[in-house]
Amino acid sequence: MLVVALLALAAGTARADTTGSVTSNGTVFPYIRHAPATYDPNKPVPLVVVVHGAQTTADQERRVTGFDTVADENGFAVLYAEVDATDASAPGPLVQSWNFYDPRAYFRGNNDTAALALMAQTAMSALNVDPERVYLVGVSAGGLMTSAGAADYPDLFAAVGIVESAGYADGFCFTDGQGIPVQASAQLASVAEGSNARVVPMIGFGSDGDLAFPANCMVKAVEQALRTSNLALSGSQDAPLSLTPATTVSRQVPGGYAYDVSTFDDPNGCLVGERYIIHGMPHAWPGGTDDPTVKGYGDPKAPDAAPAIWDFLKRYRKSETGMPCAEATAPGP
Repeated sequence: MLVVALLALAAGTARADTTGSVTSNGTVFPYIRHAPATYDPNKPVPLVVVVHGAQTTADQERRVTGFDTVADENGFAVLYAEVDATDASAPGPLVQSWNFYDPRAYFRGNNDTAALALMAQTAMSALNVDPERVYLVGVSAGGLMTSAGAADYPDLFAAVGIVESAGYADGFCFTDGQGIPVQASAQLASVAEGSNARVVPMIGFGSDGDLAFPANCMVKAVEQALRTSNLALSGSQDAPLSLTPATTVSRQVPGGYAYDVSTFDDPNGCLVGERYIIHGMPHAWPGGTDDPTVKGYGDPKAPDAAPAIWDFLKRYRKSETGMPCAEATAPGP
C-alpha cells in the first residue's frame, strides 16, 4: 500500500474515487468514477465505462468485477454507470435494470444509451482521457445497452465488451437463446450507426450454463458486431471480416470450468473480435474478486473476465480500427 501511495504522489496526484451524476433528457443518472493509482493529469489515460446488470448496482458491479485492480495495474480510468431512481425501484426482476425493453434506448440521443454517452463525456472532461481510447463494457441488461451504445455512439466508443448478454436489439434472445435473426440485428445496428459507421471491435463472454442469456445469444452478438462492421466497410454483411473464427482454443480453469476462446481476424490477420464460451457457468460475472459482500454475483470457477476484456480493448484506437489492420500499431499500457 505504501508503494502504491508513493507512486501516486510521484505522479502528481493521489488516487481519487468520485461519485457524481449526470442529467440526461431530464433524468438523473449517478455514477462512480475511479482514477488509477498512478494517474497523472498531464498524461492522457484510457477510460472504460462499465454497465451493471439488472438487480445489481454500480457499486456491486465495481466490487465483483475487480476492474479497479486491473485499472491500477494498467493505468486506465473506470466509470461505473448507475440506473436512474425510477429504474432503481422498479418492480420484480426489472429492479435496477436498464431500459433494454424500450425501443428508444437503441437510437442515439435517447434514453439510457444517451446517459451512458454523457457519463463518458463527463469523465473525459473531469480527467485527462484519451478520446481515442474510450471503451464500453456491460453485463446482462447492461450488455444489451452496450450493444446499443456501440451502434448509437461509434464516434465515442473505440471498442466494446459484452458479458452474458445479447446483440443489438436482441433482447428477445433472453431465455430462449434464439431472438431475432442475426442479419436483422446487424442491419438495425448499421442503421443506428448512420454516418458514424466504423469497425467496432467486440469481445463477448457467454456460457452454455446460462439460462438467462444462453450461449447462442453471445454467438449471435459477436457475429452481429462483425456483420455490422462489414456493412461499414463494404455494404455487405459477409465480407471482408470473416464470420468464421480464425482460431478456437479450449482451456480449463484449474478446479473450475472448461471454456473455448474463439478469435476473429480482419484480412490482415489483426484481431477484431473475440468470443469466450464457458461450459456450465450460470448467469454471473466470470471470475472477479472474492469480496464476500458480492458473493454469488461472480463465479470464481470461470476465467477472469476483467483482465481478459482489458487485454482485448487496449489494442484499439477509435480512428485506427479500419482496414488493413484493426489493431493500433502502438496499443500502449
